[in-house]
Amino acid sequence: MLNRVDVLCIGQACWDLNFHTECFPRTDEKTHAHTLISEGGGPAANASYCIASWGGKAAFVGSFGKDHFGQKHLYDLKSAGVNVSRTLNSNTDTSLSSIWVNGEGSRSIINYRDGKETNDLDVSGFEPTCLLVDGHEHSASLKALQEYPNVPSILDAGSWREETKNLSEKVTYLIASNAFAKDASGSENPEDWIKCLSPNAPYVAITNGPTGVYWKDPKCLKGHIEAAQAFAIDTTGAGDIFHAAFALEIASNHSFYGCLCWANAVAGLSVSQYGGRTSCPKPFDLPSLGLLESVPE
Repeated sequence: MLNRVDVLCIGQACWDLNFHTECFPRTDEKTHAHTLISEGGGPAANASYCIASWGGKAAFVGSFGKDHFGQKHLYDLKSAGVNVSRTLNSNTDTSLSSIWVNGEGSRSIINYRDGKETNDLDVSGFEPTCLLVDGHEHSASLKALQEYPNVPSILDAGSWREETKNLSEKVTYLIASNAFAKDASGSENPEDWIKCLSPNAPYVAITNGPTGVYWKDPKCLKGHIEAAQAFAIDTTGAGDIFHAAFALEIASNHSFYGCLCWANAVAGLSVSQYGGRTSCPKPFDLPSLGLLESVPE
């Protein structure tokens, strides 16, 4: 029997150590963190967790180390209701991120992973309504796009890598960070970002933090959505939460623009909380579903 899921998420699982301090330390300087949040992370893994916590059906395909961090992460996803039947326990160390967040909400990240992809990940056995890939498990992502060719697919394009660029040309929705767009276009201008990335996928959107979202659809309609008003203390995980909200509503067959508006509002809620995964809004805090009926101005 196939496992029916709203969103099949494929990509990275890591463990995040979020340190919150008033300012970043200078060279050879020691500083004190007033808060530490230790939690599961990774774009696709976070998205699956959020979707399940909002009542959606999510599956995650990725690998976990057999160490403490990997097994704790796997347990947390299972506890949240995420289908992890196609995850692998590898002999490598779990990817680990040290995230520093200063008093202004800005962050710096140091990530460690062994750099080896898990080529034997199995993406079969699902009946997904939507695919979400983050580019970190390239082979598995390609398998899923081939296995489910008629399912709308979303790429969370966070940082510029050749594998991510390759996937951006194979998905329905390319939802990129400003960092990805800048590296792709060599420009700081959002108009150039859209012009550069539009040939890659039918639907393109670029998230740009406090200035909002730039987008274009197959009908050549394009525009800008203002960022949600929020007092940002930590932007960690906001992009993962944006993609989770967008994917869940694409799976519910809402419009591209409406899904962008709702995801933008959901991500805006997250930045007012510390942490990445722990900043995922609770179901009762989610914005009005009326945003899903928004139309371009």
